[in-house]
Amino acid sequence: MPDGDTAVTGSSMPGRRRAGDLAVAELMRAQATVPARGPLARAVGASPLSDETNAQYRAVLGEVEVGEALDRLGPGWIVVHGIPQAEGAADIDHLVVGPPGVVLVSTRTHRGVDVWASARTLMVGGVRQSAIRDMEFEMGRAERVLGIAAGRTVLVSGILAVVAASSVTVVDRHRDVAVLPAGALVAWLRGAPVRLGPAEVAEVGVIAARAGTWSIGSGVPAVDEESRAAFERLRTEVRGAARTQRSWIVGAAILGVVALIAMTWTIVAVALGSAGL
Repeated sequence: MPDGDTAVTGSSMPGRRRAGDLAVAELMRAQATVPARGPLARAVGASPLSDETNAQYRAVLGEVEVGEALDRLGPGWIVVHGIPQAEGAADIDHLVVGPPGVVLVSTRTHRGVDVWASARTLMVGGVRQSAIRDMEFEMGRAERVLGIAAGRTVLVSGILAVVAASSVTVVDRHRDVAVLPAGALVAWLRGAPVRLGPAEVAEVGVIAARAGTWSIGSGVPAVDEESRAAFERLRTEVRGAARTQRSWIVGAAILGVVALIAMTWTIVAVALGSAGL
C-alpha cells in the first residue's frame, strides 16, 4: 500500500492525489495574485484569469482530462498521478503501469494549432519544441529511480498526450515516445504489445505508487479540498464569463442586423418618396 500522498487508481490501492492536483495548486497560487474583477468587468464578461493564469488554467484542464481518461483503464492497470520531482525538473503528470509496461504520460495542451511529430522533432504551430528530448530525459530518470527501488532494470516508455490541437500528424514515430491525441490515449494503451504479466504489474505498480520511491517531493501533500473547491469556483467563473461574452456578441449582432434593416428601409422610403410613389 502506498505510504504517501501519491494517488493511485485503476487498482485496489487507495491514494489521495488526483489528476491535476499539483497543477491546480500552482494555478491557485498564481491566481491569488490576480486582482478581482469589478462589477463592470463582470457585466461585460471579462475573464477572471490573467494572461499567465489563463495558460496555466488551460494546461490544468488538459491534465485533468488525460488523468480522468487513464482512470478508466480499469483492473490490471495502476495509474499514479502527480509525482513531484526535484526543483528545476518537470513533475510527472501521470505514470501508468500495465500490460504494456511502465509508461510515463505527459500532457501537452495546444488549443487550436497543428502538431507535427517525427522521431526527433515536435513542431507546434510551426515552432520547434523540445518535448521529445525532455521526455527522453524524464524517462531515463524514472528508469533509474524505479530500477534502484526494484533492484532490477525497469524500462520506461513515454507518451505525449496532445489536448485540443487542430490536428496531430506523426510521420516517423520515435522508438520509445508516442505522440497521440488525448482522445486516442486509452485505446492505444489497451492495444499496445504486452510486456508485463499481472504479477509484475502489481510489483512495479506498488513501487511506483510509493511516495518514498521518488524521495524528492515525497512529503508534498495532495492539494487540499479548499483549494480544489476554489478551482471549481474559478472554473464556474470562467465559464460564466465566456457565456456573458457570447451573449454580448449575439446581442451586438442582433442590433447590427436590426440597424441594417432600419437603414435599408429608410433608404427605400427616401427613394420611393423621391420618385413620388
